[in-house]
Amino acid sequence: MTESTPLPGGISPGGILNVYAHPDDESFGNSGTNALYAGRGTEVSLICFTHGEAGETNGVCALSELGEVRAGELRAACAVLGIRRHELWDYPDGGLADVDDEEAIGGLTAAYAAIAPEVIITHSDDGITRHPDHLAVSKWATEAFKRMRNNPGRAAAPSRLYWRVVPSGYREKMARPEVTYRADYTTVIDARPLKHIRTKAEACHVSQRPHTDYSDPVLLEMGAVDYYIRKFPEWEGGPLEADLLGEAAHSEGSVFP
Repeated sequence: MTESTPLPGGISPGGILNVYAHPDDESFGNSGTNALYAGRGTEVSLICFTHGEAGETNGVCALSELGEVRAGELRAACAVLGIRRHELWDYPDGGLADVDDEEAIGGLTAAYAAIAPEVIITHSDDGITRHPDHLAVSKWATEAFKRMRNNPGRAAAPSRLYWRVVPSGYREKMARPEVTYRADYTTVIDARPLKHIRTKAEACHVSQRPHTDYSDPVLLEMGAVDYYIRKFPEWEGGPLEADLLGEAAHSEGSVFP
């Protein structure tokens, strides 16, 4: 079963589409970006491949109920972040590595054509934590993007592709050895004025308490600044990019937490 919340009538296509593996990736990951652009009137959408039924329960429900519970948590978080269209697909949590690549890529290609986003955001090719589900989704989302760009006669293709990453400067502050920290980011979205929205979105995922305590003021501020690698158009160097939809750049010497 695929659960879908379509765009309300009158909403035009375009904007940003997040492609992730699990409910909560949109909140613990790049909630600042999602809230910032949604608040500006940009259409922000989400495709989530699984219901997260193999995650933690934290005493919220029985394991057999977790997928349904997490679907509800995702709906609540999307409302907080301003994500007005989300699709919750029904692939097996923890089993995406065994899913047929062509099936998944074909589904995403069709979704890109239907939603018609300008920007795709997905997991980096290291999966951030090397999670097999993240690795699979990154591969599929990236390949679907490439195929649409290479077939200009078909539906309008997205024009920009970003991988979300964790910057190398966070290594000591986060103290999470399972995370891959990277210095090759090209783009920084600073949403620190909206860090309170991140707190509300994270709070929706009651069953999945974060492994990093973002109630710490320093970590909370860090969590509202999102780092990306721009995969397309190919990055040619220069000041760090400041906008997913335009050509704005951060001034040299800009400091981020």
